[in-house]
Amino acid sequence: MGQLSNHNSPEKELRADLGLISALSLVVGMVLGAGAFMKPPAVLAAAGDFNLALAAWAIGGLFSISGGLTLCELGVMFPRTGGIFVYLEEIYGPKVAFLYGWMISVIFGPALVGALTGYFSSVFCLLFNIPDSYNGVVGAGALGFIAFVNSIGVKEAGYLQTVATFCKLIPIILLAVFGILKGNGQVAIFGASGGGIATAAPFSVAILATLFAYDGWAQVASVAGEIKNPSKVLPKAIIGGISFLIIVYISINIAMFNIFPVSEMVALGHDASSIAAQRMFGLMGGNLIAVGIMISILGGLNGYIMTLSRTIYIMGKRGQIFGASILSKIDNDSNSPVNAILMLVTSSYIYCRLLDADKLSDIAMFSVWLFYLLAFIGVIIARKTHADIPRSYKVLCYPVVPLIAIGGAIYVIYGMLSYQFLNGIISIGLTLAGLPLYYYLNRSEKKVNLFSRLKTKYVVGIGALLVIGLLTLFVQVIDNREEITVGIVPQFAPFAYEDQNGKLTGFDIELINIIAEKADLKVNYRMVSLEYIFEAVSHEYADIAICSLSVTPERQKSVNFTKPYIEKGGLALLARQGASIQDVKDLTGKVAGVPQGSTSEAFIRNNSNARIQVFQSNLDMIQAFNQGWIDVIAFDKLTLEYFISQKMIAHPVELQVIHQEDYAIAFSNKNKAIGERINKIISDMRKNGELEALYQKWFNNVSI
Repeated sequence: MGQLSNHNSPEKELRADLGLISALSLVVGMVLGAGAFMKPPAVLAAAGDFNLALAAWAIGGLFSISGGLTLCELGVMFPRTGGIFVYLEEIYGPKVAFLYGWMISVIFGPALVGALTGYFSSVFCLLFNIPDSYNGVVGAGALGFIAFVNSIGVKEAGYLQTVATFCKLIPIILLAVFGILKGNGQVAIFGASGGGIATAAPFSVAILATLFAYDGWAQVASVAGEIKNPSKVLPKAIIGGISFLIIVYISINIAMFNIFPVSEMVALGHDASSIAAQRMFGLMGGNLIAVGIMISILGGLNGYIMTLSRTIYIMGKRGQIFGASILSKIDNDSNSPVNAILMLVTSSYIYCRLLDADKLSDIAMFSVWLFYLLAFIGVIIARKTHADIPRSYKVLCYPVVPLIAIGGAIYVIYGMLSYQFLNGIISIGLTLAGLPLYYYLNRSEKKVNLFSRLKTKYVVGIGALLVIGLLTLFVQVIDNREEITVGIVPQFAPFAYEDQNGKLTGFDIELINIIAEKADLKVNYRMVSLEYIFEAVSHEYADIAICSLSVTPERQKSVNFTKPYIEKGGLALLARQGASIQDVKDLTGKVAGVPQGSTSEAFIRNNSNARIQVFQSNLDMIQAFNQGWIDVIAFDKLTLEYFISQKMIAHPVELQVIHQEDYAIAFSNKNKAIGERINKIISDMRKNGELEALYQKWFNNVSI
């Protein structure tokens, strides 16, 4: 391997500035990102049971720590910047290493950074009530900021990583501790099975989802050449970081399971953390979690850009990528591979704006675990082929730990191919597509030098500001429609719920979308727990609110209502046949289940002598009724009819209407103009039959 003749020489261009704290922060900071908040519902959906979900998190952590322990041996054998790229090159040769670098540069890196950028933008815009059309501006600002910090120097980027890591722990600790202490514990009462949540996915898919949340542990090896005393620091950073993360993830999941039943948590998806915070801390709790998510993503962006750019730099240094003469440059001021950073940032932004980053991320995870498998096997191979290289660290319990890592990688690959075969094949195809480029570049002697030396950190900073400014002007020219924030209660069909693809749908959602189109408005949906929905409107957390909201004199004291879009709906009692319950007067001594914060709770309290059981989850309430733990359910008639039509109620039942109500859209005094526009549209829709047609679409031919 002639290209590697200098592999024993020190890398003088890159300073060894990262110590144990920075390296540990790099592991925790890269891994402990959006996955801590986003992945618990996805893992739960794949597992179908919270006990199995916890097992998936534990097994995913075991695979990750085994992989980290295994890679540590390669890290101390080849402590040069490049990480897995260097390991594969030393053990398998330049062709396999090139394919890894190609995959990181073209698939894995841009897709993950682009996905994180897009998610950061959406959370940022939601928190600060910025129109969604500015997502591109916010994304450019986030990437520009990270690129600017990294262009100053790796030490400064390490400081940013340390600060982001410690800051993000605050909301995570609050969520975990208070969730465990303050959760209502209904999950433990009503069973672990999830109340009918079915899953066709193999258990390996749940583990794969956890590995996305754990991913990042291997990337710290990419900056081995910039870590002080890597033989001691690398193992401590990976082992300590992953062990800490296993504890954090399991704690977060236990807290979430103590707040939500399985089905509701799956239905809430990415919004589960915000709703959990609202239930524990009030309306502002959701904002706290949003800030925590943003800090987490920012730390993840910094970590991925810092490490993945080093792989691009190594490829440029070996002449294995287009523009190698540019990408192999080290900036004199910062001693960082700024050109490689700019390439990664630019391609990530393009992915963020033009491509389906979520799908690409799935493909990238499959691709990177293929190479993880090769690296794990490489440890065993290196014991024979590189036996003469000193090892200040050897993997513990050899060969058991490497075999666990290898088995885990094979299991993940099997899960992907068995459940998402097409994505797996696409991943393999895109990776192998790098081979023609490899042969071309190895036959070409062409050198490219497009620009001369400049003060890079200033170019990066000014360039980022210029892009943000141009994008801001572009947004203002392209789309200047007024945007409204709509608070919705995360229920399920038929009013408002997420379908199997994660898309928000339902009668109320479609109604708002039609109203927005007619009023030339843009809509930004914000999930709010029912008990805080009117507070959200009165405190301008949302401009308007919808979700089968009943018009009552008490509620009219704090908010305004539009004209009803459903008239003469109302509350009903759901009782078992033969129970002789026809009205609220028959509830004396009975146990009545009601949703927390609903009009049915207030009505039953004021008009009966029933013993009341309050539920935060409709699914908990159904399961309690099916198990005979409560005698009746007092709730919205239309929703109860939906429960019956979907055969979610296990026994024959009788439904009695006990109180009529109108449902309308809530808005604040500040938004009276919007309320008047909505009133006119609702009146027109009622006159021309649109409202009736929409109702018939969602509610089984019941006239309004």
